[in-house]
Amino acid sequence: MSTFSLRRNRTSARALAGACSLVAALAACGGGHHLAEYPFSSRTLAVVYLAPPSPELLTSYYDLRNSQNPVETVIRAGADVAREREGRRASARLDSATARIDIPAVLAQRTLQRASRYLGTRPVADENQADYLMEVRMERFGINAKADEAAYLFTYAEAVLLDRRTGREIWNVNVHGRDRLTPYVESSSPIPGSVITASTLGSVSVADFQGALNQLMDYSSTLITNELRAALRDVRDK
Repeated sequence: MSTFSLRRNRTSARALAGACSLVAALAACGGGHHLAEYPFSSRTLAVVYLAPPSPELLTSYYDLRNSQNPVETVIRAGADVAREREGRRASARLDSATARIDIPAVLAQRTLQRASRYLGTRPVADENQADYLMEVRMERFGINAKADEAAYLFTYAEAVLLDRRTGREIWNVNVHGRDRLTPYVESSSPIPGSVITASTLGSVSVADFQGALNQLMDYSSTLITNELRAALRDVRDK
């Protein structure tokens, strides 16, 4: 074989290898869901809720070094102490509220109703009798009281739709839910907004926290199922 033929063969081999690598890369990046591959009408769906850790209370101190006014520094320091004290008390009330709510059952039921409506499936309680399973995992949730102007409830959750018989993942989504807990305060005053936040947290009862957690669960369920509805719309509009 001539030197030219050897070079040509090597060049062709490199080109073929490059093309194969490109195809592999495109296939790896394709990903996506498999909703179009499954029939959902008249099939059954169950929701499995994977319980989260205890609710968190997120707080933070102001950077006192940023203030050149000694009076303002004292006020800010006092505001932070007040917020931390009220935060600990609020955390105890949040724990009490959490103990009074069956979070897995409530979130599972709300998600099951909405997801079944969009998929066209029949909701069932027994996961062993379902054609499809939706696993909902709450990774983190609680109160974020870091902001000056208000405190918020938050949640990080993941939902996965599975073919129960094969275990194949059909669709998944990660969501971040955030809902206002205390009134939003806008002020040009140098007095820190945490004074308002601490005062508001101090007035939030266990019953108030129960209502807030219910709103948060409803919001989380809506976020998940709205993502599912959007994915289904893309499939059905094609």
